[in-house]
Amino acid sequence: METALILGGSGVGLLILILITTFVLLGRRARRGRKSGKYTYRAKPNGTYDNSSSTPH
Repeated sequence: METALILGGSGVGLLILILITTFVLLGRRARRGRKSGKYTYRAKPNGTYDNSSSTPH
């Protein structure tokens, strides 16, 4: 019973580690692609930091 728990816990830990590594590598690849012009940036952020309003400052 203890062996099953150890194997199950290490399996879940390994799965989480694989997912984190995958997302980190994909994020670095996307960032590099944006810098080189391969991928485009989003048109505008989620609406919170839009400074293109016509109100004078």
